[in-house]
Amino acid sequence: MRDAIEAFSQGIDYFRNNELVQAIEAFTAAIKLDPGLAMAYNGRGAAYALTGDTDKGIADCNEAIRLDPEEARFYRTRSLLYRDMGDETKAEADLAKAKELGARPE
Repeated sequence: MRDAIEAFSQGIDYFRNNELVQAIEAFTAAIKLDPGLAMAYNGRGAAYALTGDTDKGIADCNEAIRLDPEEARFYRTRSLLYRDMGDETKAEADLAKAKELGARPE
């Protein structure tokens, strides 16, 4: 779905420019166009994290992982959210899973 990819790309641009409300809107548009676009859930989850809405961020990361459980970046994003919430156990478990799936150390 070309339109979904375009909306996702626009969300990335907004995210990079720290325009988080617009990023969330663009990622949401991408999800509406293609509910299977796991990267859009991950992007929206990261944007929610930066706005302080960790519950929505975790929910989006969970959906991204459900859609594509082999994508290391999704576990890394969720680990950051868990860390922000103060749940070091879950954060470390997700980081370990990301590394197991081939994520490079940052």
